[in-house]
Amino acid sequence: MIGVYYPDLSPVEETFRLFKIPWEWYDPAHTYDVVIARRGEVETAGAYLVDLSEKDYFAEIARILSEGLPHCHEPMVEILIDELRQVLKEHTLLVEIPPVPWGYSYTVALTHDVDITSVRERRWVSVGYAVYQCLRKGMVRDAVRILGAKCGIGKDPWNCFEEWMRLEEDLGVRSTWFFLPEKGKAGEGAPAIRAGYYDLDAELIKRLTDGGWEVGVHGLDNWRDASAAREELQKVSDLTGATVGTRVHWLLFDEDSWKKLDEAGYVYDSTFGYNDDVGFKAGTMQPYRPQGCERLLEVPLIIQDGGLFGGKTWNSSDDGGRGACLCLSEEEGMRRCEEVLTYAKQYGGVVTLLWHHVSMAAPKRWGEFYRVLVGKAIVDGAWVAPEKEAVQWFNARSDAVIHTEHVPDGIRIRVPGIGLDSSLPPMRIRIHTNGADLGKINGDYIEGAQYSDLRCSSLDILVKVHEGTAD
Repeated sequence: MIGVYYPDLSPVEETFRLFKIPWEWYDPAHTYDVVIARRGEVETAGAYLVDLSEKDYFAEIARILSEGLPHCHEPMVEILIDELRQVLKEHTLLVEIPPVPWGYSYTVALTHDVDITSVRERRWVSVGYAVYQCLRKGMVRDAVRILGAKCGIGKDPWNCFEEWMRLEEDLGVRSTWFFLPEKGKAGEGAPAIRAGYYDLDAELIKRLTDGGWEVGVHGLDNWRDASAAREELQKVSDLTGATVGTRVHWLLFDEDSWKKLDEAGYVYDSTFGYNDDVGFKAGTMQPYRPQGCERLLEVPLIIQDGGLFGGKTWNSSDDGGRGACLCLSEEEGMRRCEEVLTYAKQYGGVVTLLWHHVSMAAPKRWGEFYRVLVGKAIVDGAWVAPEKEAVQWFNARSDAVIHTEHVPDGIRIRVPGIGLDSSLPPMRIRIHTNGADLGKINGDYIEGAQYSDLRCSSLDILVKVHEGTAD
C-alpha cells in the first residue's frame, strides 16, 4: 500500500486521476510499503519515503495542467508520472490502470473546426486572397472554380462535408465537428475577421449525428461569459439532442474559462493547445479534470493542421497576438507528427487532431495528409474515435478506484463499480512485475517488459504470485 501525506488535497487527486494506482491518505495506524511526503512530516516506520521536499511531483503536475507550457514538445506530465512510477516499482508490487484501452496502443480523437462552409458566404477580400494563393501554387483550375463559385457558377469547392465523410468512411472512422453557434458574430472584443457567416444547418447536423459523427460547439463567447456559454451550448444541443463538448474559436481562453464551461454544462473542452505549433501545452495527452471543475474534462489539442502548415495565425501561443506557424513541408510535418505518435505509444493518452473543414479544399489541400496520418495511427493499433467516446472512456477510468490486497496465494485486485458502455473498449490492469514471478492469471492477458496487462473484465481478480515475490 502507498500512503500519501500532503497539505493540499487537489494536486494529489489531480495526479492520481492520471496515474491510476492504489493509494490512500496517510494513516499512522496503517503499514505501508511506500510513503509519499516531505521528510520529517510523518513516521515512515520502515516504509520507503518518496521525499517531496526534494521534488514535489504533485505541485509541479498541478501547475502544468493549470497554467500550461509554451511550445512544449515533450509530454512533461507523463514524464513526471513515469519518474514516480519507476521509483514506486522498486519498493512495491505496483498495479495500475494505464491510459490505454485494452486491445489498442493509444487513442486518437479526430476533430474538425467549421469556420467556413462555402465560398459564397465569404467576403471578396477573402476569396481574392485564396485565388491569389492558388495561382502562386499553380492551381489555376482551382482558382477558376473558386471565382466561379463566388459568382454562383458550379459546385462550391469549400463545401467539403461530403468529401470528409467519404474519406472517414473509407478509413472506418468517425470524428467530431465543432460548429459556430451564431452567424455574423465575431465575439465580444474580437476583430470582425473572426466571424463566421453560415447558419446552423439542422439537416446537415442530423445527417452527421445519425451517421455516427459528433457535433459540438465552436465557441465564440463561451470562454469568457457564463450566460453566453449556456446559450451557445443550447443552440447546438437543441439540434443534436445530446450533451456536447466545445472548442473555442481561435483557441481563446483564460484562467476562468474551464469553470464557466463546467457550470454551463459542457461535457468537455478541447481548446488547450497551440495555434502555431504541435505539442503538449497541457504537458499531457490524457484528458483531465481542471481544478475547480465538477464534470468537465479538458482534452488537450495536440496536432493542428494550421500549426503544421500555416503561415500566420491570429492567436499565437507567445502573446495571443498574430504570429508565425511552423509552415512545414509535408515531409517535415509527418516527422513532427510521428514524434507525437511515438510518445503516445510509450505513455498512452489521446492524440487530438484538428483539421479544419476547408483544409480539404484549395488552396490548402491538406486532406490527403490527414488520410495518411490517420492511416498510420490505425496501423499502430490506435483506437480512433470522436472526442465524446474518448471522453466517456477516460471519465470511467478517472472515476475508477483500484484496490489491491495481498492474500496467501498472491494478490487480489478489486475495481468496484467499474463499468463501461459495451460499445467502448474495456480497460486494462497492469501489474508491474519488476522481477516478481506471476503464476496463474484467469482471463485475457498479455506480457510486456516487466509487466503483465490483464483485460479488466471482472470486478475481482486473483493473480497468483509465486512465494517470495509479492513483497
